[in-house]
Amino acid sequence: MVEGVLSRDNVRDLHGSYTAENRLFYLRRDEASSGCNPFGTRFSDAETLHKKGIWSPVMATSLSRVNWVSLFELMHQTTMRVTDEHVRSEAISIMNMILMSSYSYMEREKFGQKLVFENISQLLNKEAGVQVQKEAVHLLYLLLNCPKIFRRFCSGYKEENAGVADDSHVNLSPSILEGLADCIGCCGTSVQDLELRRNAIILLALIVSYGRPGVEILVSQKLPREANFLMLILQVLVAEIDTESSAYTVPADLFRARTLLIRETLILLNRLVSNPSYSSIVLQVLTSSRDMASLTVDVATRLSRKEERRGQSDSISRQMRESEILDLGRKFKKRVFAYLGDSIS
Repeated sequence: MVEGVLSRDNVRDLHGSYTAENRLFYLRRDEASSGCNPFGTRFSDAETLHKKGIWSPVMATSLSRVNWVSLFELMHQTTMRVTDEHVRSEAISIMNMILMSSYSYMEREKFGQKLVFENISQLLNKEAGVQVQKEAVHLLYLLLNCPKIFRRFCSGYKEENAGVADDSHVNLSPSILEGLADCIGCCGTSVQDLELRRNAIILLALIVSYGRPGVEILVSQKLPREANFLMLILQVLVAEIDTESSAYTVPADLFRARTLLIRETLILLNRLVSNPSYSSIVLQVLTSSRDMASLTVDVATRLSRKEERRGQSDSISRQMRESEILDLGRKFKKRVFAYLGDSIS
């Protein structure tokens, strides 16, 4: 991993809590050393489950005999066959749990077939529903957390941009990235909508964590209306700041969800503008046009100053807003203004 890039071990949970029975799928996973899955939800280990009477050698043996690839494919077919949002989200949830088992991580590339990626682009579409989108973002994260799959992902991206077709690579059509852009730019204002945007930002952070290949996708992929992911991220930040500023009261759960979204976005931006390998490329894109430069300066300025926020909030969210986010905003402003000063001189 490139030094200074957001670590995949620091990426937080997209999936939420599961029942104790479902947690068995997570035992002996690749993130066992940290005691949590890639998104931060902590799970009991085998010893704790055994003490609670949930885990047993018989159950462990039964799980070890499951054909995970076949079960994964069955759930995948379900998502393609049904349209009910709840059923589809549950099916993708099971696919995610399978991918987080120890067996699937060791041979995860078996699950990253071309058809799965083609279907993910449909699941990321806003017509699929927020809950399905959230699960689909998690699914894409788990698949791309396998270096072999990510290399095919990048190869397919480069060859498609060059007009070369190769069935051995992941078919990264514009629709899958546009679907991810839909998740980041969704206009809903509920807690689930905010969580979806945050989850999609975390997925971008994973892509960036692979270094220059991931950064190239972030800065070069053309989205509708001539935008790119960097512009979309800045637009999301401005929209969230405006929404919060215009509201007379902000419920505690919304305040916390928005705070976490802004925090994750600022962490990603700071990683991008501070890495010596590609910070100049990112800063150049952030200031490449009047619209981009205006958005960048607006975000850097507004998030680097302390403002009185309206509404209710829990102490953790308020403390994060007043300290960590303020600090992240000031660091981002310092990098941007230093680059602008160097460019002018």
